[in-house]
Amino acid sequence: MRHLILLVVLLLPLLGCANPVRKVSESSLRNATARGATEEMRGLGYTIRKGMRCRTLSADTLSIVRVQCLGRTTRNEPVRVDAVASDAGSAHPRQEFVITVSGREVVRTSCLGQGCQDRDR
Repeated sequence: MRHLILLVVLLLPLLGCANPVRKVSESSLRNATARGATEEMRGLGYTIRKGMRCRTLSADTLSIVRVQCLGRTTRNEPVRVDAVASDAGSAHPRQEFVITVSGREVVRTSCLGQGCQDRDR
């Protein structure tokens, strides 16, 4: 009986209705957006304090993942990052990131952070 209970407890997360591939994409995009935006902002002379808080926004299809991150600079300016990944289930999703500081757009790009090779600014 103990083994059956243990098996049920271990399998319970796998029985949920969420698409596990989609969850990984959402989590990956949230983390990459927060880290990449912080690096990008540092390169522009802004320092983000206490990190960014990110959430996944609902999407109409499984192939699109939307993330929004909020934070503040050390000068107490509000920072917002909007990220969209299209073709999220493919090997080469298309991404767009828009960063605003105090409501003013400072970055619009398909890649964030120092590891970017596809600069479109």
